[in-house]
Amino acid sequence: MTSIGPARLGSLALTVALAAVPIAAAADYPVKPIRMLTGFTAGGGSDIAARSISTKLSETFGQSVVVDNRTGATGAIAAEMTAKAQPDGYTVMMLAVAQLVANAFEDKLTYDVVRDYAGVSYVSRNPYLMAVSLGLPVRSVREFIDLAKSQPGRLNYGSTGIGGSNHVATELFNSAAGIKVAHVPYKGPPQALADLAGGQVQLVFASITSGLPLARAGKVRVLGVTSLTRSRAAPEVPTVAETLPGLELIGWYGVVAPKRTPAAIINRLSSAIDEVLHSPDVKERLAADGSETVGSTPAEFERHIRNEVERFRKVIREAGIRRE
Repeated sequence: MTSIGPARLGSLALTVALAAVPIAAAADYPVKPIRMLTGFTAGGGSDIAARSISTKLSETFGQSVVVDNRTGATGAIAAEMTAKAQPDGYTVMMLAVAQLVANAFEDKLTYDVVRDYAGVSYVSRNPYLMAVSLGLPVRSVREFIDLAKSQPGRLNYGSTGIGGSNHVATELFNSAAGIKVAHVPYKGPPQALADLAGGQVQLVFASITSGLPLARAGKVRVLGVTSLTRSRAAPEVPTVAETLPGLELIGWYGVVAPKRTPAAIINRLSSAIDEVLHSPDVKERLAADGSETVGSTPAEFERHIRNEVERFRKVIREAGIRRE
């Protein structure tokens, strides 16, 4: 039998002690404020999702969860900060589908949503409304598709910019419907919707909060909602999937942490977020933005991220989309 010398015993003791550090840290977590980064401006969907859960999380943890808006480059600034942060659970980010779409272009980004992030929890999902101009002689998704097929190249759609999430989502609709509606990029939702109401473009996939008031004011016509089930915000609106089975075009938000964040801390965060998402006032606040709360395990959210990246890469490749 081989004996273990004092030096080897000391080394083993150090290894065991170091291995126990993350477990001990997770047991006490959190002992200081948590920063939740968002890559977009205050008042936007990412910010609303972050602030909707941050107050309740602060109450749960007994430590502040501070929302930090680091805007610019389609969320890339916040995304890079998160990827490079210490993996200790004190820096997390509200990941938006727009950041994932940007990653799907496989540009030379300094971060990768699959490689550099640990999933924590899916938070909320935001279906689009399929809105058309009033001058278009259609009142259903099927009628729109039939019209587009009968007039190839004659119809246009507005988006919030080349490579944006609703640009890619509309190309996914084009592909599923077997049509080609031409793309007209805008600087943001207000400009695209203004031209939709004015008849300069014929289609916009808009958020519920921006599209529904225009529809109820009689300025645009809504044909469908892009979730697989009808939205509680507009239960009278049929789903696009009722015409194109299985088609789902969803904006979404979820929390990620830097890769190598200890699993025990990830699980503690995920469990707390899941509890918060069941709170009636959080559900109500997100519903006011046209969002539905989701929740998930870390593994489920990581799988969702991987699947979405592959789906968007396929659409981008097949549609030949090139960012400016």
